[in-house]
Amino acid sequence: MITITGDNFSEIYLKLLNEAVTQEVKVTNSRNGPVKDLGPAYFEITNHDLIRLPFLKKRAFNPFFALNEFSWIISGSNDLRPLNYFINDYDKYSDDGFTLNGAYGHRLRELNRIDQIEKAIKLLQEDNSTRRVVLTMWHINDLGSSSKDIPCNISIMLKIRNNLLDMTVINRSNDLYFGVPYNVVVFYLLQCYIAKKIGCNIGSQRHFTDSLHLYTKHLEKAEVIIKNNDIDKINSVFEQFEKVDLSTYVDENQEHILNREYEKIKNPYKDFLFSYEIYKADRNYCQAIDILPKNLLGYSGYLWFSEKSNFESFENYFYLKNK
Repeated sequence: MITITGDNFSEIYLKLLNEAVTQEVKVTNSRNGPVKDLGPAYFEITNHDLIRLPFLKKRAFNPFFALNEFSWIISGSNDLRPLNYFINDYDKYSDDGFTLNGAYGHRLRELNRIDQIEKAIKLLQEDNSTRRVVLTMWHINDLGSSSKDIPCNISIMLKIRNNLLDMTVINRSNDLYFGVPYNVVVFYLLQCYIAKKIGCNIGSQRHFTDSLHLYTKHLEKAEVIIKNNDIDKINSVFEQFEKVDLSTYVDENQEHILNREYEKIKNPYKDFLFSYEIYKADRNYCQAIDILPKNLLGYSGYLWFSEKSNFESFENYFYLKNK
């Protein structure tokens, strides 16, 4: 079984990609095409990593979508539209064209008419030694369901150890290329949200999956990421840019964010999200990059922009503006 522990998610993710590429695993068929199934895997991120974004060149990770996905989850929504705004083909996962069956926030807030998040907060406040706080995102009706959207992450365990809130996410099947980095960000922010409500600090974030896999259609992309990144390059990014504590994002009004009323929230998130609006309006890379905050969060946005077509002329723009 793959087991990786570290202080930096970018390094952990690079190691996971390397495992997927180098392991001699037989390619098998699946409903989504040929896949390398690496089997069970476990990775743990310590509380030293305060941002949890993957700073890997050529990955094209969309941090604008990731932050909005958390806002959508914590609101308890299953409405397709907020996600479709950032990924315009997200409706391929919808059964009715309007909602998502497996929406994590809706299941955490509405499943069996119980707000599991608020109940977990209350239980942890009442007894900081409890080992019975388990949030469920799987429903008995999912077994044998033909829905296009069945939850991959099925439960979350929360425990307070040494006044630190630990989170363990159980996952039945995890797409290494598309799923893992977004899971890490949104569940970290959920961990931050709950920790602040109960008045303790963040502990470790753990993910266990019964099937870590990489589709062969993403194999070449994974190889390119590995070729263009290493531990030294990742460390240099953290040395070059101002660090950001992403936990502050949960303090913002999430309804303002979902409604794209960014003028009502604070920086660095206001300028960061406005930069996506500028890009969305007319693909003005120069103006969009110019408004990005000159810190690690902004650099994550720059990395995403850099993978778009016709970007070559702006390759060094963010670096120059940061000088």
